[in-house]
Amino acid sequence: MLQCRAMRLARSIAIRPIISLPHCWTTGSCAGRNEHFRPSSTLAEARLDGTSPNDAGGVASPNGVVGVTSPDSSTGGRQRCQRLKSLREEYHVISAIDGFLALGLVRHAEPHFNQYRREGHQFDVGLYNKLLFGWAEKNNRIRATLLLGSMSADGVEPNFSTYAAMLVLCGRTKDWEMAEKMIKVIEQKGYNIKHVLHQSELSQSQCSSILEVLNQFNIQFERPPHPHLLYPRVVRGLYDCNTAAAKNDPSKQSALPNPPLRGLDTSVLEKNVKRQFDIELQGHENIPSIIKPKSSDGKKGLVDITDMKLEWKNALSEALQKDAEESQYTLEAIEAGTLLPRSIPRYFPFMGLLSPEEWADILIEEIVVKVMEQSEGLPVTYVGTVLKDFVWNKCVIKQLEARGAISKCWSMYQQYLDYLVSENSSKLMAREFWNDLSNSLVLQGSLQFDIRSWPTTVQTLIAGTLLQRLIETAKIPANFSHPNGKTIPAFYHVYQFEEFKKTGYITAHPHVIKMVRRHFTRSESSHFRMNATILPMLIPPKPWTSVTNGGYFISPGSIVRCYSDSYQHQLLLEQAENLGAVYDALNYVGSCPWRMNTKILDLAVNVFNNGGNDELQIPSVKEIPFEEPLEPPPSGKGEAEAMVQWAIKVREKRKQRRVLQKIHRESYSLWMDMLYKLSMTNHYRDDVFWLPHNLDFRGRAYPVPPHVTHLSSDVGRSLLKFGVGYPLGKKGLDWLKIHIVNLHGGLKKAPLQKRLERANEMLPAILESADRPMDGKQWWQTSDDPWQTLACCMEIASAIRSGSPEDFVSSIPVHQDGSCNGPQHYAALGRDVWGARQVNLLPQDHPEDLYAAVASLVEEKRRRDAMNGHHEASVLEGKIHRKVVKQTVMTVVYGVTRVGGRLQIAKQLHGAIPDKELFSCANYVVGCVFESLREMFTNARQIQDWLTESARKICRAGKPVEWVTPLGLPVVQPYHKRSTIKVKTNLQQIQLVNHCDTSHPPDVMKQKNAIPPNFVHSLDSTHMMLTALHCQRAGVTFVAVHDSYWTHACSVDLMNKLCREQFVALHSEPLLSDLGELFEAKFGGLKYKDKENEIQTCSFMDTLPSTGDLELKKVLESTYFFS
Repeated sequence: MLQCRAMRLARSIAIRPIISLPHCWTTGSCAGRNEHFRPSSTLAEARLDGTSPNDAGGVASPNGVVGVTSPDSSTGGRQRCQRLKSLREEYHVISAIDGFLALGLVRHAEPHFNQYRREGHQFDVGLYNKLLFGWAEKNNRIRATLLLGSMSADGVEPNFSTYAAMLVLCGRTKDWEMAEKMIKVIEQKGYNIKHVLHQSELSQSQCSSILEVLNQFNIQFERPPHPHLLYPRVVRGLYDCNTAAAKNDPSKQSALPNPPLRGLDTSVLEKNVKRQFDIELQGHENIPSIIKPKSSDGKKGLVDITDMKLEWKNALSEALQKDAEESQYTLEAIEAGTLLPRSIPRYFPFMGLLSPEEWADILIEEIVVKVMEQSEGLPVTYVGTVLKDFVWNKCVIKQLEARGAISKCWSMYQQYLDYLVSENSSKLMAREFWNDLSNSLVLQGSLQFDIRSWPTTVQTLIAGTLLQRLIETAKIPANFSHPNGKTIPAFYHVYQFEEFKKTGYITAHPHVIKMVRRHFTRSESSHFRMNATILPMLIPPKPWTSVTNGGYFISPGSIVRCYSDSYQHQLLLEQAENLGAVYDALNYVGSCPWRMNTKILDLAVNVFNNGGNDELQIPSVKEIPFEEPLEPPPSGKGEAEAMVQWAIKVREKRKQRRVLQKIHRESYSLWMDMLYKLSMTNHYRDDVFWLPHNLDFRGRAYPVPPHVTHLSSDVGRSLLKFGVGYPLGKKGLDWLKIHIVNLHGGLKKAPLQKRLERANEMLPAILESADRPMDGKQWWQTSDDPWQTLACCMEIASAIRSGSPEDFVSSIPVHQDGSCNGPQHYAALGRDVWGARQVNLLPQDHPEDLYAAVASLVEEKRRRDAMNGHHEASVLEGKIHRKVVKQTVMTVVYGVTRVGGRLQIAKQLHGAIPDKELFSCANYVVGCVFESLREMFTNARQIQDWLTESARKICRAGKPVEWVTPLGLPVVQPYHKRSTIKVKTNLQQIQLVNHCDTSHPPDVMKQKNAIPPNFVHSLDSTHMMLTALHCQRAGVTFVAVHDSYWTHACSVDLMNKLCREQFVALHSEPLLSDLGELFEAKFGGLKYKDKENEIQTCSFMDTLPSTGDLELKKVLESTYFFS
């Protein structure tokens, strides 16, 4: 009995040694005392049963409890316990510990940490460092020293930040003897004590504590020397300004030949710094709606919904305040020893990060409004995602503010703005300037610190807790005629069955939905509350300097938008040695200023407020028509047949009703999206703004704001123009004319001269469209992209009527699109001459049309087969044309299967042939398409087959496919076998599904099907970044929509030249052999089972496909490569 009690006591105190200590040590109030007890690491390593760490088939914890563990290769071989088998589960624990530490409750964070250590889980050194800093802030030397000693017992190697935490403790407690020993240890470990402030992520107060230690020992801190960065081969010459070529070419001696903000009002920019800061600190911005009121009772609807939201906020805040008080009582009881640590509510460390008033405001304004907009409600899991995006950002900003990072960022940005405006800009890239600036202000602390994004389990837990309180507190009158009478819930928790799955939804009462829609359509002053991180920026984005530092002013972000709970990619990014070129490319495309095209905006708003126009892509809400009630069922005996007919009629009616409801929901969703887009555009109509960019997991660049972006529909693109204009010059007007023909679509495949001639022929129609867009002949509405065409009409008209078109300042973007860009990359990889000709890699008098060429080959095969009596070939006579094969040809290079291709072709043939022949005919055509493409792209298809086979080997060996782009960006495919985890919330139990869990095997089918498109996307993103870097050096405006490059009309020729040069430079690298060598180094020698279940060894270089005879430099002369 006594032994069991001793064991329980030992587990409760985790690593604390069983010795008698002075009262001042146990309470942590050690400052100013003379005791210098130094517990050694052997005390922390002592086990009650005397076992060694490797006994009993597992890893022994510091108190002797052995847990069943396994190594995890994705985290460097760290041991994992059974309860934390995946990174998602581990990061849930780390998120809770981060929450406790943010609340200053390190005494509750450490037991949470120790319970998994006792089971043998090996955490990363960063978590130990966080706890050390936590104890240092509490001046608790005993707990910090014990934790430091326990690291060796756990097999965790301290790093520079570990010793920095101990120096902080020494500075706060004035323990100079301990500080002296720490300095000696730092020197023995090979670190330079003078660099401690620069090489650790410290807060402003922590820097002050360490500075006090350094001053005590007369040590002058200094900045470490600039590391020698070895840039990737493909850009090494760009960054090396000491080469002979650079010395002889002045244009290569400066990374920034022109100030990025030339032509902008700097006084306005300085005011906008404060405006942007306030928006991000608040976390949102109110965007007025562009809805024109439909009736005079708009104010009544507004008062109703506004008053109700205020009542809900107050009631919810009171309920959450009671929860917070109960949690505080629980913490006090745990400290008093009357309750166990597990009594703390699971949501406490997260819910405690914000005040009840803040939680109530976020829930009502961010979630409830979205619930009320959707008649079917929102899934509980989606609510968690929306909450996390807003709440986590707000929590991080609070911690940054407490650490002094925001005040440092403010002072840095003022100097950064001067750098951007200066006519004598530094030769440093923006990234390099920002890093130098940060290092010069090192005593103000670090701009970033280690905090993990919350996993979906945390999001779901918070969502369930808050939604339960919302349902309990939010009420509406049962009868609006008697508002002080009986009340009913305003929101309900319901279940819906979707494909045999039961999904929990939060839905609003129908009366609430009606009031909200009336508020949107009839209110004169309704507005939308938009998250700060989905808005454009009013100042140039903060340059990317690391994978988690860049973009918005103070809001946290990530350079790669990974899949939810896909942590392996984040780890690879953090371990990447040099992503400088990637940062610089993103910084340049994000530094392009934009303005609104107010003429187009006013026209679009007018069309929207007058019911929309489907032909112009301005949606309207499709109302559900009133239908007569169903007839009652037949009564009486002998009416069985009539009852059957009635039942069939009812079923058909209900089916039609569901279709109409679906159309209504979809149209309402499109209508709301357009309302958001136009309202936000109208809000920024008089501002210059910027779009920060980040990447998807393949490296493709995307603007972060989703509503105001050039990566949008025709309407969205037409609303934007460059923030700074340039004179058209000699050829600018011609490029505008060619651009308008490209947008119209009729002669997009014609030679450039014919396009120019066509534009001159249509000049009267262009001018008439510009003058009378809504009441004239409306030629612009016949375009494939009508709104962009209209914007170009207005620009051409203004240029011609200016009297001097060459001097006219134009700000309309001109696009140059890649000609089947995926096949272009594969043709270059395989050096396919015939394929290269079909996709315009070779110089020709007119552009080739790949889709028409494939259709011609398919028709030729069909004709031969029909002569030989083939049934499907005869049925398809006269039915094969460009449109039938276009989608399949476009996607085959991206890994579309024969099944997917058959469905695409069947969709095009539907209605042209009898339905009973559709399957067999589509199957026949897709076979012909695949065969034709193999003839045209022989080597390219071999490369795709090699990629697919390589991925199959790697995945069968138990690893996900990963590679590194030519610019050094690591890519890992996040497709794994389905894993599930159940989260029990106050509202319901939710089963979360994860397809990115690295603790589960890779999904072989998805991995091998995805590598051909993902690999080529990583190449086209590299080409875009290379072009961006060289456009920056040449002073050319550059933005891109993947394989569509945009610039000013006057710069098209120069951008075209750089674009071709960088494509040649990229494919002159040994891309395939580099990939094969990477596969060989990382996966070569692994064992896997083949289809016959026999053990094989992974090898890749011996099956590397051969290449053809294409001369890459011919691309430099190709007019229609991008056009």
